[in-house]
Amino acid sequence: MRKTTSVIVGVTSAVALGASWAAGLTPAKPALSGVHLVAAAPPTTSGTPSAKASPSAKASAAPPPKSSRTSSGGRTATPNPTHKAAPAPAPAPASGTVLGGAASTPFGTVQVKVSYTGTKITNVRAVQLTDSSQHSVSISAYAAPILRQEALSKQSAQIDVVSGATYTSEGYIQSLQSAIDAAHLG
Repeated sequence: MRKTTSVIVGVTSAVALGASWAAGLTPAKPALSGVHLVAAAPPTTSGTPSAKASPSAKASAAPPPKSSRTSSGGRTATPNPTHKAAPAPAPAPASGTVLGGAASTPFGTVQVKVSYTGTKITNVRAVQLTDSSQHSVSISAYAAPILRQEALSKQSAQIDVVSGATYTSEGYIQSLQSAIDAAHLG
């Protein structure tokens, strides 16, 4: 009685499959990658495969050596131990809005809110700007759009201070940095 064995080469562990093969078991549904040893049922005397292998055939069945020749004369392939599985696809980038800390200045408080997708800042909005006098309100109104545009273009709090709006700029930068830190964007 002659036993026929087929070998399918891939990346997964041959140890577990070899153990199941030695026990006379075959995987119900083989994986797409991995080393899979699939034993064909031995032919009966009439030439048709039998339903089950004999217990002695199960016990004596052992996986072929790594570089052995197959019955067709070809060599069985050995798994590449340096092959690494493909990385899992990256999750969709997180989106959100985070409120920066309130920065106190001699002319009032400055606070910004940052919107982001992944690690990209998509919007910066001033929630509170200096307002101790009408003059500080007009300075903040002038500086806020410039500071916002700088933050969006540089994608960080490493932006220039607006001339004539030093305190507003410094408060804006401080609040912006705290929002970036809270969202883990930097």
